[in-house]
Amino acid sequence: MKIQPKLGFTLSYDYLKPSLCHDLVTLLDGSNFTHLFIPERWGHDAFTQVTTMAHHTSELILGTGIVNLFSRTPATLAQTAASIDELTEGRFILGLGLSGPIVIQDWHGVNFYQPSPLQRTREYLEILRLIFSGERVNYSGELYSLKRFSLSGFEPQLTIPIFLASMGSKNVQITGELADGWFPIWTSFTEIPSVRQDLNQGLENREPTLKPKETFEIAPYIPTCASNTAEARNLIQRNISYYIGGMGTFYYEIVKKYGFEEEANRIRKAFQAGDRDLAAKSVSPNMLERIAVVGHPEYVVARYDELRELGTNIPVVMLPHNCTPELAMETISAFQE
Repeated sequence: MKIQPKLGFTLSYDYLKPSLCHDLVTLLDGSNFTHLFIPERWGHDAFTQVTTMAHHTSELILGTGIVNLFSRTPATLAQTAASIDELTEGRFILGLGLSGPIVIQDWHGVNFYQPSPLQRTREYLEILRLIFSGERVNYSGELYSLKRFSLSGFEPQLTIPIFLASMGSKNVQITGELADGWFPIWTSFTEIPSVRQDLNQGLENREPTLKPKETFEIAPYIPTCASNTAEARNLIQRNISYYIGGMGTFYYEIVKKYGFEEEANRIRKAFQAGDRDLAAKSVSPNMLERIAVVGHPEYVVARYDELRELGTNIPVVMLPHNCTPELAMETISAFQE
């Protein structure tokens, strides 16, 4: 029997009306798409959306993609994840990440750097693993100290997969060491072998109580539009330029690392000057080719096949912000053949 390739999709009420999201989710369920990830910014919360979409699906694996590690305690995250995993009968992935200092400090009012983001990531994952084990949690760290309690009302041991969005070298190593999957945002096609080096180092130091490293999954978010039109390309360019120019330094630094320092500087300068049209136009064809997929449906599907050959287990279709319903349908339809 041929094994169906895994294929992800990401949706949010923040980008599309809830009614349209529900229509798309119904279409995705039972299709060639196997996973649906729900992001969280400063609008609709991800867990409510996952819970709602669970009622519209029976086959899709649902996940948060991602919720941040600052606005909820590890215990709260564990309780919520366990509840949704029970509701979906095991169709849930807990996707986590640091987000960025602008969102964390200016919206949540929490210091992004104290303790270090690396320390926060490690403590969260270690605590979640202890809670999911069903044992009483006794943990003492720099950030959290827990004692005596255990998760109540669920199976003695939970196997909820934890995926981590990470970009820095040490954080990627922690991902391989303590998580079950990795969200490498904007993975450049040509850079996949090199960015996996840090992950592989973490996998070599993997906790023996976790799933074997052979089962580890890589789910890159790929800005995608299956349409060879100027409108589609412009939407993708605007999406990329927004992250590089307006979302702090993380995305800016990662595209510089991929060799796009000149483009990154132009985008950032134009965006900060308020010229978003120029910022979008500064996303070069080469950058678009390397970190996004936009074009004829056949081309889009072929590029996703290439991603799998390069070792990504669950490539995730990331529609551009302000994508029209028509473009969303075109993109979904491209993967249905």
